[in-house]
Amino acid sequence: MKVCFIGAGRWAIALALHCRDIGMAVCLWEPESEYYRRLSSTRRHPDLPDSRTIPDEVVLARDMAAALAGADLTVFAVPSAALAAAAANAAPAIGKAATVVTVTKGIEPESRQRLSRVLVKALHGRPVVVLAGPAIPRDFAAGDPTTLVAASENEQAARAVAGALTGAGLRVYYSADVAGVELAAALKNVVAIAAGICDGIGLGINAKAALLARGLAEMTRLGITQNANPLTFAGLAGMGDLVVTAFSPDSRNHRLGETIASGLTLAQARAELNGVAEGATTALTARAMAARAGIEMPVTEEVCRILYEGAPVADSLKRLLARSPKKEVY
Repeated sequence: MKVCFIGAGRWAIALALHCRDIGMAVCLWEPESEYYRRLSSTRRHPDLPDSRTIPDEVVLARDMAAALAGADLTVFAVPSAALAAAAANAAPAIGKAATVVTVTKGIEPESRQRLSRVLVKALHGRPVVVLAGPAIPRDFAAGDPTTLVAASENEQAARAVAGALTGAGLRVYYSADVAGVELAAALKNVVAIAAGICDGIGLGINAKAALLARGLAEMTRLGITQNANPLTFAGLAGMGDLVVTAFSPDSRNHRLGETIASGLTLAQARAELNGVAEGATTALTARAMAARAGIEMPVTEEVCRILYEGAPVADSLKRLLARSPKKEVY
């Protein structure tokens, strides 16, 4: 089996190394020329363990058509802002029998569509499998046991991806709740930014636990308005991914929150990251979706105020604590 990754960031490389370990032929296509040259020279990503270099049999490609030729799995792993363009460019070269997977997390800002829908449109309606769950790339690449969920409206495609990727420390479940898996994977990044702010100002575990519980509640609340199964948010793409993203020192969204808490602006905090923290963009989109649906997302609201309106963190904390008592429901 051959798998081709569109995008060669740290998660794509970690997953590519896993695919190679379980016997697949692997190709990584990278659009950014300077990063491609550096990757070709070092054969490693600075966020992954030094021991996990990219072996010679894993092909690093610049020619998209050549990279996709004969691929059984095509995995999109580019930042959300680049997904539609990458899919449009790749569409003519993806084989008719190939299964398409996305590991990109976020919500399209302008249309407020889930990214799988953006991908389906760009690929002229072919089925797409969303792969998500608690997987910090460094730990996964180091051999830490990891569990993911593959979600698709085409159950056969989801089952095929789960079967193909399971092995060597990775177990993959399958699901038909694409909306739930995809929204959970995107929205947990917003809550992880809030968790980073929480840690950055020195709050304790009680405050952080409350933040994560109520953050998960508002993630679920928005998911329900999009016909997602609320139980999905208690699963791997929801609670599972939220836990690792809110606690891991290798989480970009958590690091962004910590950096913001130290007094930097969003632009300054982004400049210090080695990559993209998708939650910063998702926060604005989620706030707009919540307003349109007529629901409250207080944690998301305060993240937006802090990141984009210069609200002091202390004021946001006061507003959250001053909310009137309510029954604990989603």
